[in-house]
Amino acid sequence: MKLINTLKALTGIAAIVSLGACEPKKQETVTVQESVEVAKEANDSTFEDRDDEKDADFIVNAVASNYAEIKIAQLANNKATDPKVKDIATMLEKDHTKVLNELKAYANKNGITVPMTETESDAKELADLEKESGAEFDEEWCESMKDRHEKTISKFEKRIDKTEDPELKTWISTTLPGLKHHLEMIKTREEGAK
Repeated sequence: MKLINTLKALTGIAAIVSLGACEPKKQETVTVQESVEVAKEANDSTFEDRDDEKDADFIVNAVASNYAEIKIAQLANNKATDPKVKDIATMLEKDHTKVLNELKAYANKNGITVPMTETESDAKELADLEKESGAEFDEEWCESMKDRHEKTISKFEKRIDKTEDPELKTWISTTLPGLKHHLEMIKTREEGAK
């Protein structure tokens, strides 16, 4: 039964991707949100245990967030004027790509369906940042990344206390120090720019 539900979910994701490729540009944000929703729905039907379902939701959200972190870091590498911002962005892109790959491997191993892109709100945040330039971009980017990392750290700390999966608990505990290091570097840059 789980296999059938997983196949149905994958078919749904494939349909969304193919429809998204044929639709005009205005449909893009709807498809972005549907990717996350389809993944969550697939996991809801796959996992009967509430704790497993919550872990799957955590993975879905973390994957989507890492897609956004990578794109936002790439944007800073292209638009930032402050070399410190570019250095942080380079580190974030590398580290979040590693985290994303680890999350996808964990999801694959545990039968968790993941989204193929960031959430709609993350896509909007990226679009808003793209409108900025110069020193204003650097400041907005740092503020955005600081907020994102604070929220992510909070979500990771909550999940580590609630998950029953020892592998996920270990992964979160080894990933958290890197996220905290990112946050400290962003805060240090912000303080230095004042």
